Amino acid sequence: MKILEEEPPLASEFKQPFIINAFLYPISAAGMIHVAIFVIVPLLFSLFIRLFELLLGPFLGFGTAVFTEPLTIIFYVIFYSYMCYYIADCVFNSSKGRQRASSISMPSQFSWIDFASEAVILAGCAAICLSPIALYSAITKRADLYFWLLSAYGVFFLPMALLRGIMFNAFDALNPIEIIRSICRVFLPYCGLVLFFLVIGGFIAAVLSRLPIWGFLTQGIKIYLIFVLAYRLGWFYWWHKDKLNWGI
Repeated sequence: MKILEEEPPLASEFKQPFIINAFLYPISAAGMIHVAIFVIVPLLFSLFIRLFELLLGPFLGFGTAVFTEPLTIIFYVIFYSYMCYYIADCVFNSSKGRQRASSISMPSQFSWIDFASEAVILAGCAAICLSPIALYSAITKRADLYFWLLSAYGVFFLPMALLRGIMFNAFDALNPIEIIRSICRVFLPYCGLVLFFLVIGGFIAAVLSRLPIWGFLTQGIKIYLIFVLAYRLGWFYWWHKDKLNWGI
């Protein structure tokens, strides 16, 4: 299954600095279609559930939830699995030198287990890096020295963990020794990658939600910037693959 048959250009075909290409990455037919999909589809589903409740509520009462809750769970499992799959596909394609978001590359023999595996891997990468700070914050509810040290750990290791998890498509790639070894091979450029993630992530978390714009537009900007981060991550591998020497 492919959404479009376009073939995005390679890195050598672009003259703009990589920082400009990063923010231009989602500007392709496939990229903008996916931004629209990830914004509009949840809104349409929420409208569907609301209409379902209005129509059946008078007859079923509280029993309406018996139908709506399983539908909601199934929908969001599929929706976020596909979102993770496409984000991982953006990282993989940009790691091959592609400079614009491309049509998704679905496996020839598709299975829901393979489809959901990308979501599990991405969630696992995030959990490994961010769960310590999340747990510490939930338990202590204070921002002390340990809070900032755990935050620094999560932010610093997250990009490399995501990159290895996506490129190898396996939890075995998240071996801490291999992650540290990979970082040491490209330490200075990797610090720049971490800074880029920190700036974009900080803007999404701390600034975007406070801007006086419509919610759906905020969501669209957020998804657009996630695609930018996906490109930057894949491009990092493309540029430093010889030093990383992962054999893929």
